[in-house]
Amino acid sequence: MNDKARPNYDAFTTLLEHHNMVVTTAEVHGVICGLICGGMAQNDPRWQQHFNALLNDDFELPSDLKKAVNLLFSRVYEELISQSRFELLMPDDDEPLDDRLEAMMEWSAAFLAGFGVVQQELNKASAELQEMIQDISSITQVSGDFDQEDEESETAFVVLYEHLKLGATLAFEEFGKGQTQPQRPTLH
Repeated sequence: MNDKARPNYDAFTTLLEHHNMVVTTAEVHGVICGLICGGMAQNDPRWQQHFNALLNDDFELPSDLKKAVNLLFSRVYEELISQSRFELLMPDDDEPLDDRLEAMMEWSAAFLAGFGVVQQELNKASAELQEMIQDISSITQVSGDFDQEDEESETAFVVLYEHLKLGATLAFEEFGKGQTQPQRPTLH
């Protein structure tokens, strides 16, 4: 697997199933994003403890799964730093809309869990981010049953997806570690 290649949802799901994990790929990605966006630094090994506490009953992951999760953590961090390639790890667009919405709801709940473990001072966030966190919380409650898969439903899904990306990016900009802030020259 090329280290720069985009992670594949189905391949990651197969790896989780191989290890009898009861979490989904969307939940894994959501927790990782929440931890990073909440302020967990890339080189802080505590993120693995938080991850295991949230998704694996405090147990250590098997070595090949741990390697894949570590790689995913690094990729998400790089994507957020670059501010151009960040995408949610979700089922492909050709999967049923109900399945994609279910994954989005799982991602949202997992994001909030990871974010909440690291970021205890949401009251210090901008009003925009506080509203965005409320929106993400609301997405966890969206009805997952579509009467029909039509263009309108697909458009609504894309709007929610983009809103989640924006929320994660905004949270990273406000609380993420390692963000590049232009330094202002000191005037004497």
